[in-house]
Amino acid sequence: MLRSGRSDIALLALAAGAVAAGVLGFAGFGETVSDSLLFVACFLVLLALFVLAIRLPLRGSGSHRSAWAANASIVLGAIVIVVGANVALYRHDVHFDVSREGRNTPPQQLADVIAQLRAPLALTYFYNAGDPNAVNVKELVQTAARNHPLLAFRAIDLDKEPGLARDLGVRAYNTAVLQAEDRKVLVENVTDPARLGYAALRVLRKRVETVCFVTGHGETFRPLPSHFHFSHVETLRGHETPGAGDVLEAAPEQLDRLQLALDQVGFGMREIVTATVASIPPDCSVVADIGPRTAFAADEVALLGNYLKGGGRLMLLLDPLSLVEGDFERLLLKPVGLSTEAAIVIDPLNHFRADADKVAVPYYPPHPITKRLALTVFPQARPIAVTAPPSGVSLIVLAASSQDSYLRSPKAAIAATDGQAPGTARGAQPLAVALEGAWPGGASPDKRFRLVVVGTSKIASNEYFPYVSDGELSLALLRWLAEDDATPSVAPQTFKLPEIVLTSSQMRDTFITLEVLLPLSTALFGIAMWWRRR
Repeated sequence: MLRSGRSDIALLALAAGAVAAGVLGFAGFGETVSDSLLFVACFLVLLALFVLAIRLPLRGSGSHRSAWAANASIVLGAIVIVVGANVALYRHDVHFDVSREGRNTPPQQLADVIAQLRAPLALTYFYNAGDPNAVNVKELVQTAARNHPLLAFRAIDLDKEPGLARDLGVRAYNTAVLQAEDRKVLVENVTDPARLGYAALRVLRKRVETVCFVTGHGETFRPLPSHFHFSHVETLRGHETPGAGDVLEAAPEQLDRLQLALDQVGFGMREIVTATVASIPPDCSVVADIGPRTAFAADEVALLGNYLKGGGRLMLLLDPLSLVEGDFERLLLKPVGLSTEAAIVIDPLNHFRADADKVAVPYYPPHPITKRLALTVFPQARPIAVTAPPSGVSLIVLAASSQDSYLRSPKAAIAATDGQAPGTARGAQPLAVALEGAWPGGASPDKRFRLVVVGTSKIASNEYFPYVSDGELSLALLRWLAEDDATPSVAPQTFKLPEIVLTSSQMRDTFITLEVLLPLSTALFGIAMWWRRR
């Protein structure tokens, strides 16, 4: 018989914990949470088996034959439980990284692409076995590729397979070859695993989407330069981690970070001057006008209007100083229930740092554009008035300010304090809207347009693209307009050191907790202890 003792409670607790974790593992949580719970359940089962084993008697009671039968049954049961637990652990494999810098965790860009694969992808990495960074890339890809049957990953030492490398066009160490159907992408000198995630997006893309940027009205778009200037800043991840501290040096008002993000996911880019073309080129998947300053001529407005009537995709990032009155508003905005005025939204409740003109938006309605967004910042945004759209057009407000916000003239000095003019009305102001459907009065109802209007162009600029989710929002707007939902969605690389950004209410709550409640509670507990011991 088993020895009874104090370990009965521990054994019952382990058994109860294993059952609870196992039940929760099948409760419909996400894959990572479910696998973690099942991993805990299997671990508790093995621990309970160990506790049970140390309580077994060395020799069974009864006859010699019955003792052998009891021992054999115990051994057989232990083998069955151990094999079953190991099979369960293998089927619900979970990766834990306890390193401070997270060096053993694949970057989010690579993990997201692999997790969202919908088509087979072959990845061959010809690495230098003497390069620790290359070996780390190999191990991280192997970690990310666990239990993903659509990814066929091979890591090959280039010195051992030079013939195979030559057949695939590999000429240098640390080269990745990605293949999907008949498409192939070759990336040389890969020691940053995040680059493999972006390369996978390019090879999975069946056709190249082209974003045509409108110029000629003071927009800041320029073609991608041949060379970007980077600096390197030491971070907690260490200088031995490639790309960990790379910072892009660029003019704040330019669009270099957005263009790099589009290039990384496989989008093409070109500029068009609407004053010199008779129609929008057919290879333009999306037409983007970011931060115009001067007014559009009547012919240019008619060009964009005809483009929308024919089922075009247009993104308008307007600023308070953009001239959008007249034909622009009458032909492009009012037909679908939109209007705007030259004003700046001031939000005393939700704003970035201490600047009330930089509206922070922490919540969004469900939409393909907003499904990955966290906090976003809309600096110096103009309001977008929304009315009921015409029949056949769907409209959704993607982002809005709080109910405490109000409007201020863009020519007035912008103060960080709540300097509201007397009689100014307060209320939520739409900052970004998305529309789709058949354009009113269009040639064919089957040609469905998509239109995005945002009250600021700064979310896409170099200055604000790296902040919180502004970069993801800018990229998501263009991907939704291009109907690019066949490839995985990943966060863009911002080439800026990470920061913790809080809204004004979060800053206030943090201050109250850390600077008021924590010292006060310490003092109160000290006084209570003194009073008790006096």
